[in-house]
Amino acid sequence: MSATQYNRMALLQSLDELTAHISKNRFVSTRPNAVGQQMQDFLLIRLPQPITDPADTYQLTTGQINVFARDGQGGLENTRRLEQMQQAVISLFPIRTDNYIAYRPILLNGGADGAGFHSLIIQFNIRIHKDFDIHPKYNFKL
Repeated sequence: MSATQYNRMALLQSLDELTAHISKNRFVSTRPNAVGQQMQDFLLIRLPQPITDPADTYQLTTGQINVFARDGQGGLENTRRLEQMQQAVISLFPIRTDNYIAYRPILLNGGADGAGFHSLIIQFNIRIHKDFDIHPKYNFKL
């Protein structure tokens, strides 16, 4: 019997690549406090829940793609840009790859972050195939 593998980073990088057309500013797991160039929007891609190992053939977890848009004048939510980004993310579902399936997206309110952005959270279920073959470009070995 082989040791259990959790291919968290490869999964996050895959989601990052799938969302590249939505915003050029994407962060995996943690957003920075500040960046050199002022951004108008960005995505935060996370796995906020544990990866569970309930079966011989798959693992389960929850994913989140948080969309952020810079507030308008007076701190007003940029509803137009948030809606565009939210629709672009939702249109990806269900996400079916050789390695995982991401399905059942739900929309959660993110609210104001106190740093000049409002956000929306798209949360979804992920079923990871246990024979998740790491792509060579991720530089991971099983």
